[in-house]
Amino acid sequence: MNTLDLREAADFLLMNAEVLRRKASKGEVPGRKTGKKWVFIKEHLADWVSGRYPDRGQGLRVIDGGLTTNGVIETCQSTNAMIRGGFKSPQQTASEYNALLGLK
Repeated sequence: MNTLDLREAADFLLMNAEVLRRKASKGEVPGRKTGKKWVFIKEHLADWVSGRYPDRGQGLRVIDGGLTTNGVIETCQSTNAMIRGGFKSPQQTASEYNALLGLK
């Protein structure tokens, strides 16, 4: 694993160091601030440039596997999907709600 400081990462990405710092602060570019300095992993930057690194807010895979009965992978748009569970079908939820209210 090859780590880069802010200047090295900016040179690698062919961009201004201040622009990179702002993007990293917003979470748009993969990097971490360790104390007063930014640290970037060269492989993560290469993945980010090539589009293989997930964008911020991009759908995350559901923790329990996320496979539905038809084999399609469900995604979760939450950035803090930490717990399992919940209904997989809005129709199931609606029918249970209607049953509780005595509706048809």
